Amino acid sequence: MEINRNALTQTVTQLANEKLKVAVSEQPISQAEKGLDKDVYHKNQKISSDEQVTYDRPFTIEAHKSESALIDKMTNTITFGELPKLLRSMQKEYQIFMANLQKDNPSLANKDWGFSIDSDDKLVVSGNITENEKEYLESELNSNTEILELAKEVPDIFIKGQEYDRGYDGKGQYWGKYDVTQENFKDIIDIKEILDKSYTTNRGEIFKGNFDIFKYQSNLQSQLSGKAEAKYSY
Repeated sequence: MEINRNALTQTVTQLANEKLKVAVSEQPISQAEKGLDKDVYHKNQKISSDEQVTYDRPFTIEAHKSESALIDKMTNTITFGELPKLLRSMQKEYQIFMANLQKDNPSLANKDWGFSIDSDDKLVVSGNITENEKEYLESELNSNTEILELAKEVPDIFIKGQEYDRGYDGKGQYWGKYDVTQENFKDIIDIKEILDKSYTTNRGEIFKGNFDIFKYQSNLQSQLSGKAEAKYSY
């Protein structure tokens, strides 16, 4: 029987191709080839060192919010963004308050005193003044709705920013390393001092509202390093 060389070559090639197709079809399909969605996870809003992460899918994956993303949130809460924006709004109301105090009681306006907010959302006055002067200033400040309502938000925003800095291990490199709570906030942060030190008459976008954001950052850091324990530092 005469065998045609070309026909034999074609037959061998066809058999090889069929074998290759079978081999490929038997390979396991990868996760990417299946077109599966990206792995996702859920977590509670509050960031803490013992936070549990729950995965939606049974695959072994490595998924976590990057530390840099948390630092960005901290920066946009304390260094820039939310807190300085609130204090800029307070600066305007504070300057009006001080102008009226200077007119009504110039000697008291020029004395060394400060104010903060306590855990009961009341403005409290401290400094080298008499008890009567302290009571008078606290009455005037707490009756100033604009200043009081803005001041109430300061501890919440600051502590939220600290949580971002502490990430998942409970340690902070920047603002988050300091032990500041709702209870001790009034003993550490003098809001009046921040407003006094950050006041500026310079013009420009970063100085709008008579508020110098860089002087604010410097004074806040100074108060923390001088009065707060670096309890959560590495």
